Amino acid sequence: MHRKPDNEVDTLRRALLRKIGLGAGFAYVATTFAGLDIARASAGSVSISRPSGPSRPSAPSRPGTQETRNSLAPTELVALVPADQPIDAAISAGFTLLSQAEVAVLSARVSRFSLPPDRGLAEAINELARLLPGAVTDANHLYTPDDFLCDGAECAAHAMIGWTGWPSSAMRPRLGMIDTGINIDHPALTGQRLAVHQVDLGERAAAGRQHGTAIAAMLIGSVEGRVPGLLPDADLIAVEAFHTAATQEQADAFSIVTAFDLLIGESAEVINLSFSGPANAVVRRMVTHAAGADIGLVAAAGNGGPGADPAYPAAWPEVIAVTAVDARWRAYRQANQGPYVMLAAPGVNIWTAASISGGRLRSGTSYAAPFVTAALAIERRRSAGSDIPTAMQALFDCAHDLGEAGHDPVFGNGLLSAPGQCKGGVHFFPTSGE
Repeated sequence: MHRKPDNEVDTLRRALLRKIGLGAGFAYVATTFAGLDIARASAGSVSISRPSGPSRPSAPSRPGTQETRNSLAPTELVALVPADQPIDAAISAGFTLLSQAEVAVLSARVSRFSLPPDRGLAEAINELARLLPGAVTDANHLYTPDDFLCDGAECAAHAMIGWTGWPSSAMRPRLGMIDTGINIDHPALTGQRLAVHQVDLGERAAAGRQHGTAIAAMLIGSVEGRVPGLLPDADLIAVEAFHTAATQEQADAFSIVTAFDLLIGESAEVINLSFSGPANAVVRRMVTHAAGADIGLVAAAGNGGPGADPAYPAAWPEVIAVTAVDARWRAYRQANQGPYVMLAAPGVNIWTAASISGGRLRSGTSYAAPFVTAALAIERRRSAGSDIPTAMQALFDCAHDLGEAGHDPVFGNGLLSAPGQCKGGVHFFPTSGE
């Protein structure tokens, strides 16, 4: 794949920084955050918590094609079992317990079982449900990051939505994310308020650090570095939940449930979910609990293409499903479409952190989600005492309508506006997407 010379990329990056207000010029007529002070990021700290286990690869592989992702078939079962309920009946019936973890927020345990050799998947799920009454059971579905590497000219993604600076440290939300590994030594993350945890992957090798590092940098990257983040003063609790299987990076329902439990316990205000997969009853239980605890949930709408099935967790009603658009407000050609899509955000040729150092261009609904995560967190802080549904509605009401009038399956409610960029239905945007 052809790549631009480093000096050309640096020139493009400097142009981007000028457009979002770090240089001498500013390309769009847009106000700054209404009622917010703009400040540079202050020093923070990075901490990491990972269970002992297999070493992690130093360089992640490129994600597989969408066809490969959609062909991932679960060969295990997952069950959310009340804490006081024994699982002996399942073991006696031939289900092998592979791993188990406490889900403190639900007073339960999540258990991962192998599929018995003499049962089909649907038969085994039904049998396990009978053996463990009161438990929530399902296939141990697999989820994949929603990204594609790309080359091409950078776009002024921040300026597209009117994100013209950084809220002051007084507006410091507590963000969460579930993703692949994160390189905490990346210059964009050094000194930032980042805590990294890894779920117990058992016998499986941890995923690479490419995708997670990029998303973390988009959220809290230092303004002193090459990839400034949207909320450099925020606290970010990141959970590494993905493993590598035959060069494919994936997380199963078991790992996602344990990651949710950790983030809910850590009082995350908004959780970024830049991945997608099938509907799963056990993951659904955690999503409804998080929403009931007034935690904002933002997910990538999926990269399966316009005719793809709904992607989860984005398609659940408690979650803001985010699609991607390019610099001219055109729909990302590989983005999912459907009535569950709620907002559009920049997601094509986004400049963000590479896995080791520096940055590179990336595309996918994965990279659109952090814009909404940051905006939701700030919208809630701007309206002291408001709950997540109120903050969500404010984002929907202030979105810049694209495509068909009103909500549509391509762009949802429209292109995200940064908090403070609309008042009484008036949007501060350029007059065209050119």
